[in-house]
Formats: sequence, structure tokens, C-alpha cells
Amino acid sequence: MNQKLTSYWTNKSVLITGASSGLGWALTEALAPFKIKFCLLSRREEKLKELANKLKDSGSTFWLRACNVRNRDEVLSAVRDFHQHAGRIDAAWVNSGISQDSSFQNWEWDKFENIIDTNLKGAIYTIQACLEVMVPQKSGAIVGIGSAASMRGLPSRGVYSLTKMSLDYFLQSKAAELPDIQFTMIHPGFVDTPINAGNPNRFWLLTPEKAAQIMINAVAKRRRMIIYPFRMKLLYRLVQATPRPLFLWLARKTLELSRPVQRQ
Repeated sequence: MNQKLTSYWTNKSVLITGASSGLGWALTEALAPFKIKFCLLSRREEKLKELANKLKDSGSTFWLRACNVRNRDEVLSAVRDFHQHAGRIDAAWVNSGISQDSSFQNWEWDKFENIIDTNLKGAIYTIQACLEVMVPQKSGAIVGIGSAASMRGLPSRGVYSLTKMSLDYFLQSKAAELPDIQFTMIHPGFVDTPINAGNPNRFWLLTPEKAAQIMINAVAKRRRMIIYPFRMKLLYRLVQATPRPLFLWLARKTLELSRPVQRQ
């Protein structure tokens, strides 16, 4: 086992939101060999129990709570109760997120509220609650799960892009305020998880297991930000550097090509 991973993660107390599927599930599996005290949060408690049972012989322990990150009181209560149980919180993976079409043609206010409440407000509830524990400890790591969609305002995913850009900026502000705390922002490309399962245009697709290994290594190395895979990082930087008129032209062309062909 990698010595840096072992040194960083062994016996840590780790909170993960959205742990019942996708990246949250894969992260839990990847960290379980390090004898972690887990706090696993999700709306689907039965899936958390399934995951904990699967990993019961890993050497880690599992504290489970049904929690909707859109509900501030539920988040604050879960973090406080886990802190009382574990005695400290060493790392928090702010992982819960949803993605929905927010184009003008398919706009629905309920979808808008759901994305904002989950991806941004829910993330901030989690971060602030964990910082209330970590700042007095003078140690801890906040890991924000963003998206490569934060590179620019992407057509039909404008609200999702907004939430991931905003989370990145929020963590930057906290990193400037709180030098004792580690802040790591992670922008994944396409990972084979339910959040993008319906997208026919996925490329450079990674398995959740591979993505989880990349992420736990990045945090152990105390990286401030990581974009993966490497080709997505290059694309991310290129798109960010593209002048606005050219970006808008390319985005419109991409949107046109992605629309289904109309047959007569």
C-alpha cells in the first residue's frame, strides 16, 4: 500500500455526503482499508447500510445517517452528532450533487431550485458545519467535488456549471481565511456514475474506482485543486483561455451537433 496514503489516511475520521452511490460509494470503498471512522450521509439510508455491510470486514467503522443536504437543520445535526460520536472530524468530502437540463427550452423552476439547493446550499451547509469542528481543532481537510463543467457556462447545463464554479470560489475564499485547514477542490471529467448515465456524449470516461484512487491520492498530497483525467485538464485550461466570442461560437456549434437529427 502506498506509504503516503497510509500515513495520511490511517485512522482518520471522515465524513462523506452522497455516499450511497457513484463517487461517494467508490470513495468509501477506496478509503475503507485505512481503518477509517466513517460518517456516511445520504437520503437513502438502506443503501448506506448495504455499503457498510459490504465493508464490515475492512477494519473501518461506519456511522450512518439519513440526511438530505438541502435541509440545513439535518446537516448541522448530523455533523454535530458524528463529532460527538467520533471526537473529531479530520476530512469532509462535499460530494452530494445533481445535474439537470436548465436550458431555456426545458426550464423548470423546481429543477433550478433542486440544483441550487443540493449542489451549492447543501455544500455550504456541510462545509460550515464541519469548519465549526475543524477550526477549533486547528486541523482538517475540506474536499469539494466540482466538475469539469465549471470550465465555462455550458449550454443547457448553465445552473449546474454555476454551482460548481461557485463552490470552487467559496473554497478559495475559505482557504484564504483559514490557513490551518486544508482545502482541496476536485473537478472530475466524465466518471461512469448515475449523475451522467443518460449523457450520450461522455468521453475519456473513467470508472468510479479509478476516479476514487486519483482523488484520495490528490488529497493525501495536499493538492489545492485537481482536474482529471489529464486530457480533461488540458481541455479545461484551453476552454478557460478561449476568448468569449470564440467560446460562444464553439458552444453553439457543439449544441447544434448534439441535437438529434430531425427526420422527415
